Amino acid sequence: MKPLPPAAQALAAKILAAVTDLTLASIRDDGTPHASTVSFAADGLVLYVAIALDSHKAHNLRTHPQVALTVNAPYRGWQEIQGLSMDAMAEMIHEPVEAQRAATALLARFPAFADVVANTAALPWPGMLFVRITPLALSLLDYTKGFGHTDFFDLRDSAAGRLA
Repeated sequence: MKPLPPAAQALAAKILAAVTDLTLASIRDDGTPHASTVSFAADGLVLYVAIALDSHKAHNLRTHPQVALTVNAPYRGWQEIQGLSMDAMAEMIHEPVEAQRAATALLARFPAFADVVANTAALPWPGMLFVRITPLALSLLDYTKGFGHTDFFDLRDSAAGRLA
């Protein structure tokens, strides 16, 4: 993945830290989009979510790993709007080290998981899947720079046409 310029990285981190939920759009078998709200933890621009094993999202991601998402920081007036959108790949996590990384990040951000998950030491958590969302493209919306101001970043390795 190509790195973001430092100012863009800082804004993305600020937005991701300001909220706990995102809107995730996945693709149904018939090709129509399905949007849902999920809680997330961030490791830079890589996001981790835990979803129900038998959810619509899980089924969609098993067959179509391409997703889009939006995150919007709280604001009082339009001149303060900041948010981001991503085109990304969502992958079910099967590797134990990555599953532990996801569980640790999610528990750190959402300690209440320990109250609703039967066994947080089991990986993945019973009845759940861990998903890693890796961005391919990022748009940063920043109305503090003017109404509708958006900066777009293609994060794919241009030589290979995919993430590095």
